[in-house]
Amino acid sequence: MNATIKKLMESWGVSSNDCAVYAQKIYTKNFPKNYKIFSEDDECRGLVYILDGALRAYIVSPSGKEINLFILQKDEYCILSASCMLKNICFDVNLEFVKTSSVMILPSKTFNILCEKYPVARKFQVDLVSERLSRVVFSLGSLAFDTLGDRILEFLKTRLSENAQQESKILYVTHEEIANALGSAREAVSRMLKELEKQGKVKTGRGIVELL
Repeated sequence: MNATIKKLMESWGVSSNDCAVYAQKIYTKNFPKNYKIFSEDDECRGLVYILDGALRAYIVSPSGKEINLFILQKDEYCILSASCMLKNICFDVNLEFVKTSSVMILPSKTFNILCEKYPVARKFQVDLVSERLSRVVFSLGSLAFDTLGDRILEFLKTRLSENAQQESKILYVTHEEIANALGSAREAVSRMLKELEKQGKVKTGRGIVELL
């Protein structure tokens, strides 16, 4: 069992016997970059712990635009993929691995049993859902109130932070990708990137954007 998961179970007060039993249910899965899991899929149902890599949670508008909700990095937990465990809440949220990733999954059925048996595990679930919903509210607030230029710059900074080992500030990303992530039109993103370039904040090229 992963040391972090073992420590987490111990913090819930899970007995040694239960730890040994439920640890056998945990499994590891690898995903390539850009692999998408849609809300109706059963591929990642459970409490997901990111061993390595990163994934983004997003929703799709009726017009087909993708709107980012938040990015989860290494050593973070994903609870929205386990939304089927929350009987009265339904999240229509999709996931995409933005880097080649490895995750550890505690199946929803097993996690449900632990939450029923150990109140601290239930509190962990509620607290995690609350924190993720706070990120969602922040993202939607940014969508509603921040300028497109500010949102583009924040998007670029976030993408750079996903590659902590990358010293260059050059991102290989198209205007269409940025537009989809921000729920905007490609034309509007292209115009704003030109404006940001005039302001000396970015430098653009074919398929690349450099944050200055």
